Amino acid sequence: MPTTSRMWRRSLALAAFCVVSALTTPAILPPATAAAPPPEWDGLELRPSKRVNLLYVRPDASLAGYRHVRLAALQVAFDKNWNPNASRTPTSRLSKDDFERIKTALAEEFAKVCATELSKGGYDLVTEAGADVLDLTPFVIDLYITAPEKLTPGRTTTYTADQGRMTLVAELRDSETGQILARAIDRRGASWGGRFQVASSVSNMAAARQIIARWAAALREELDAANGK
Repeated sequence: MPTTSRMWRRSLALAAFCVVSALTTPAILPPATAAAPPPEWDGLELRPSKRVNLLYVRPDASLAGYRHVRLAALQVAFDKNWNPNASRTPTSRLSKDDFERIKTALAEEFAKVCATELSKGGYDLVTEAGADVLDLTPFVIDLYITAPEKLTPGRTTTYTADQGRMTLVAELRDSETGQILARAIDRRGASWGGRFQVASSVSNMAAARQIIARWAAALREELDAANGK
């Protein structure tokens, strides 16, 4: 049976899909099909943001005083329309392990890049709750990449997407009280710069790293502004 935490995370991810479908940013949906995003989500108010597509904030919430970040492992879900095995022969199809490696590689890169970017503002990643610790729970809810032919056993497998994309849903909470402070939603594509490579230890994941760095920098800048830096 799923734990309460897992059920809550699944519910959040499902709700995020609904909110993403209402994004108004041109990079998300064409103007002709865009609908207004909901002004409220679980008591959070929609606020204008120059850093992410959608930002929902708890009234009177502040990031002032937070000096450390406790980062949950990134959870990754593929785009519902992504089916790289549709046109493959049985011997070249990607396995369940291949899909898990993609998720793991992206999650590991996410943690590394976040640590690097946040450290630029003097914020470090910690594992324990505290009065000055901010909890960050991230999800990528629609990872879309294209995969080349599966390589033979013993060789490195790399998944590449020139037109890859992914949407981040990030939730910020106070680590001691669990009170939700904000949620952010932001969709980015790999086509704006570099190739999107995911999987092997030698892959540079150039575009993915740039996208993650953009997200981490947005959090760092919000923390800096709240702390008067």
